[in-house]
Amino acid sequence: MTVHWDELFLKLHNQQVLQDELESAEQDQEWMTFSVEETIEGLSIGSLTLPDGQVMHFHTLQAFEDQLTLSLPRSLIPEVRAEQSSNSLGGVVVQDKTNGIVLGLRPTKHELEQEQLESYLQQMIEHTSRNHSKMKLINHKFLLIQSAVIGCYESLFLLTPIPFYQVAFVRSWRGKAYIGSCQFKLEDASLWVPLTYAMLHHAVWSDNLDA
Repeated sequence: MTVHWDELFLKLHNQQVLQDELESAEQDQEWMTFSVEETIEGLSIGSLTLPDGQVMHFHTLQAFEDQLTLSLPRSLIPEVRAEQSSNSLGGVVVQDKTNGIVLGLRPTKHELEQEQLESYLQQMIEHTSRNHSKMKLINHKFLLIQSAVIGCYESLFLLTPIPFYQVAFVRSWRGKAYIGSCQFKLEDASLWVPLTYAMLHHAVWSDNLDA
C-alpha cells in the first residue's frame, strides 16, 4: 500500500494550524458560525438557519426521571441501551451517527459542591490528558448559568484521518458531580462549539428534591 507522506504531513500541519488558531481565538468568537447568544436564541424559537440555508430544528429530551430538560438538535437521537442494572447510575447518550456527533451526560458517585468545582475540573483534565496522548487542551472556563457554576474545557484530539474536538463539562447537582461532553469532527467545531454552550445554557435542572 502506497503511503502518501506529503499528504499526511500536510494534514498534520493543517491540524496544528487549526489548533493554533483555536487557541488564539479563545476570547474571540469571530471564528464561530454563530455566537453563543445567537445559538441560544435559535434554541428558544426551535430552529436555527445555517449559512448554507438548511434549517436545524430542535426538540426537547427529558432525563433523570424528568428532572432535567435538554433542548437538542433533532439529528441527535437517544442511544438505545440495555436495561440498566440495579447498581448502575444511568445517564443519557444522544448521537448523530451519520455526522459523527455524540453528546453524553452521566451522574457520578462523587460528592461535589460548587466551591470544589475548580479542583474537580482540574482533576478531570489531568486524568483525560494521561489517558489520551493525542489530546491537546485548548482552554478551560467556568460558566454561571441559572445560579449554578459549570466547569468546562475544550480539547482537540489530533487523530488521523479525522481529528475530533470535544467540549467537556461538569456541574454539581444535588450534591453530586454530573459529567458530560459533546464530541464532533474538528471541521464542524465552528457550529458545534457555540451549540454545545447554548445547550448548556438552555438546559433546565429541577430543584425539586421530592421528585
